[in-house]
Amino acid sequence: MTEVHTPSRHQISAEQAFKFNVMMQRVLAANTFYKARCTVAGFTADHPPTLEELEQIPFTRKAELVEDQGRYPPYGTNLTFPESEYTRLHLTSGTSGHPLRWLDTAESWQWWLECWKEVYRSAGVTDRDRVFVAFSFGPFIGFWTAFEAGQLLGPMMLAGGGLSTKQRVETIMEHGATVVVCTPTYALRMAEVARQDHIDLMDSAVRLTIHAGEPGASVPNVRSRIEQAWGARCVDHAGATEVGAWGFGCGIDNTMHINELEFIAEVIDPDTGKPAPVIDGVERGELVLTNLGRIGSPVIRYRTGDLVEKVAGGCACGRELVALRGGVLGRIDDMVIVRGINVFPSAIENIVREFGDITEFEMVVERKQEMAELLVKIEIADTAKSAVHEALAERIYRRLNLRPAVEVVDEGSLPRYELKAQRFRKNL
Repeated sequence: MTEVHTPSRHQISAEQAFKFNVMMQRVLAANTFYKARCTVAGFTADHPPTLEELEQIPFTRKAELVEDQGRYPPYGTNLTFPESEYTRLHLTSGTSGHPLRWLDTAESWQWWLECWKEVYRSAGVTDRDRVFVAFSFGPFIGFWTAFEAGQLLGPMMLAGGGLSTKQRVETIMEHGATVVVCTPTYALRMAEVARQDHIDLMDSAVRLTIHAGEPGASVPNVRSRIEQAWGARCVDHAGATEVGAWGFGCGIDNTMHINELEFIAEVIDPDTGKPAPVIDGVERGELVLTNLGRIGSPVIRYRTGDLVEKVAGGCACGRELVALRGGVLGRIDDMVIVRGINVFPSAIENIVREFGDITEFEMVVERKQEMAELLVKIEIADTAKSAVHEALAERIYRRLNLRPAVEVVDEGSLPRYELKAQRFRKNL
C-alpha cells in the first residue's frame, strides 16, 4: 500500500478557504448561472463570498440545471468561459430524469484526473499494476476519467470497450489484469459469466476491484459477494458527472472518505434543508457538495440526492477527512414507505446478497388496495432449492419488520447491467 497522505483539519480548512476564494472570483466574473444565484444572496464579483458565508448561497438542484439547459440549449448558462474553451462533452446517465450535458475545459478535466488519482492511490494502485476498465466508453462520463487518470499514474491500462462480457473476462485472464474497475453490479455479472464458462476467477491475477456508478461496494454483503467471487479486495468510490470524483474507500470497515481538499461537504435534512442533527455522533441526511477545482462548470452547494451518515472523529486509517459510514446508503428519492416502514433498496440488496443461491433479483413496489406492497423477484441457481424464497421473505421480515412477496422467476429472465443497475421499480 502507498503511504497515506493525512492533512490535518487545519490544513484542510485552509486549503478549502483558499480554493473557494479563487474559484468564486473567477466564477462571479463570468458565469451567468452562478452570478444570478449569488446576487440573490448579496454577493458580486466585487464582493465574493468567503467560505464562512457559503451557507448563504442557495442550494443547486439537478432540476434547475436541467431547466437551465432547456431554456438556453444546448449547454445552459453554467459556463465560466466561452464555449471555445471547452474540450470535453459528456452526459449524465439519465437514470433519475433528463440527462444533463456537461462540458469541461482542459483545466477542469485535469482536475477530474487528479481526483481519480487520489482514488487509485488510496486503493494502493501502482505503476506495476495492469488495470482493466470494464466500460463501453460511450457518451457517459463513467470511467473515462478512471482510464485517463490511470495513464498518468503509470500502470498498463486495458480498455474494455466494444467487448461482450465473456470477452472481457477472457481479456482479464489473458493479459493478467491485477485491478478491475467497474460498477459493483457488473463485477457480479462478470463473475456469473465466468462460472457459466467454467472460468475460475480465483486463478486470475486480479488483486483489487474498484467500483463506482452506484451504491453497492460499501454494502457489506455485496462487497463480500464480490470479494468471494474474485478473490480480491473490493474498494468503493463515489462520484457524479456534474460533481466529480468525490469519495473513496479507505479499507477500514465500510468507511468512505470525502476528498475535502477538492470538495466541501455538508449533510442536511432533506425535508427542511437545515443541517442534519447530530445523533450519537452521526449526521444522517442528504449529501451536499461544492467542488473547488472545476471552475469551467462548477456546482456550488449541489444537492446530490445521496443519503449518507457522516461520523464524527478521525478514522483508523489515519485520515482526518470527513468519513461516511457505509458510503452512499442510497438515493433519497428511492426511499418508499411500505406499510409504514421506510425502505431503501440498498437495505433489501444487503439481505438478498446473503443468499449465495440467488443469482439476480429485482424489487418492485406497487399499490394494491390502496396499500404499497413490496415484491422481490429472484433467480435461483438451483431451482430445486425452493425454500430459498421462503427464507428470504422471513429474513427481510426479521430485519426490517416488513413482509414482502418473493417470487422465483426463470433463470436469465431478469435484466443484466453493465453500468448502473435499475433493479428497483416503483409502480405507485
